[in-house]
Amino acid sequence: MSVIGVDLGTSRIKAVRYGQDWAEADSCAEDAVVDRPAPGHSEQDMADVWAGLVRVVRTVAERSPDDIQLVAVTAQGDGCWLIDADGDPAGQALLWNDARATSLVDAWEADGTLQRAFDINGCFGFAGVASSQLRWLQENSPEVIERATTLLSCGGWAYFKLTGRRAIDDSEAANPFFDTRRRAYDERILDLYGIADLRRLLPDAVRGKDRVAPLLGDVAREIGLQEGTPVVVAPYDVASMATGSGAHRPGDAFAILGTTLCNGLVSDDPRLDRPGNGMSLPAAEEGGWLLTYPTMVGTEVIGWCQKLFGLDQPGDVIRLADRSDRSRTPMVLPYFSTAGERSPFLDPRARGAILGLDVTHTREEVAAGIVDGLSMAVKDCVASAGSATMVAISGGGARSVSWCQVIADAVGVPVTLPDVEEIGARGAALVGAYEIGMFDSLHDAVTAAVRPRQVLEPDPERTKVLAERYEQFLQVRGKLFG
Repeated sequence: MSVIGVDLGTSRIKAVRYGQDWAEADSCAEDAVVDRPAPGHSEQDMADVWAGLVRVVRTVAERSPDDIQLVAVTAQGDGCWLIDADGDPAGQALLWNDARATSLVDAWEADGTLQRAFDINGCFGFAGVASSQLRWLQENSPEVIERATTLLSCGGWAYFKLTGRRAIDDSEAANPFFDTRRRAYDERILDLYGIADLRRLLPDAVRGKDRVAPLLGDVAREIGLQEGTPVVVAPYDVASMATGSGAHRPGDAFAILGTTLCNGLVSDDPRLDRPGNGMSLPAAEEGGWLLTYPTMVGTEVIGWCQKLFGLDQPGDVIRLADRSDRSRTPMVLPYFSTAGERSPFLDPRARGAILGLDVTHTREEVAAGIVDGLSMAVKDCVASAGSATMVAISGGGARSVSWCQVIADAVGVPVTLPDVEEIGARGAALVGAYEIGMFDSLHDAVTAAVRPRQVLEPDPERTKVLAERYEQFLQVRGKLFG
């Protein structure tokens, strides 16, 4: 058996082949190019992304000793990937981190549009989602809108090129256009954002067995696979990483420790009445939901501390923190983005703060404050989602056992560390394998493939100390930012 999982990230395009034991048998990756033609703009050439996918998949397929039984694709979420009637790009893809529509979003927040949409949709609006970007294009580049016939996502673009089908996974359709309760497009949201006439662009939103389509013959020859090989459009990268890290049952939480901290909880209820903002997204498991809270910054704060202290690498910050006197750790509010914070509260004015310093504090103690502050942000997001029984950690920060232990102590539940690097590709492959009948359930698929390299139990004494500190954290955050 061999299956290929593809992860089209913002900065890297990856293909991973999995064998019978679900270990990573082979992989290929290359950098992706992000164009920034103007301040706040973030774009990709759709043809270049497709060409990158072809290269990495072909390389892995050519080296495989077995026939490939499945190709499953996950990708960066949000953004605006438009194609025309011939299936060609209608323009550059606008990415999730494109900020050109910020003024529109600010106006929608001020007049209550975002809240009214959230009450239907369960997802917060921001400049990087298609509702904002379509409205911006309508006002500023109407020729692109006129040329376009279908709105896709990055994963949907890859799926279209592989299969000829214009569709996206419903985890991507959900934000921003779904009525969350019905898991279906809602005209009221289009009306709220002033783009009712663009309903024509929305593609099929697929889930379950409807995600599966056969590989086109000409594409099969180009990438070295058999015509008709099953292709699956999997949930977008955050949802696939949750599955690939082992978070798939209600009560399972996940934390992706990357440039941002993307945290969430698997639930059997979309919980539109929950505190904070976040997103209620359809999970890979039928009837399940991902209550997701992505922050604005994560390991970037550790990188800032590294530079400030003149250290050689980010890991040195963690090692400094490990040597500190934890009883003297200052409180850090880790809202260091120039754009403020978005989860679990929205405030573009929010900024980082280091509180409780005096002239006797050391670098070690400040570093510990940074690590603890980021861990508090994880706890804050998970607590906003609901009650967790475990946290599956992935991302670059998962390499630090000591940081992950702080998260276990802060959240007060066991934490699992990943056994592989490419969690998103594995999650996509597992969803795909389940959908084509390799497993009887997604639970069986995850159980067969996910073997955490380590499980960290919370230390009861540290959990008690950090619970008290968390209450102080919330009080200070509330006074400063709400």
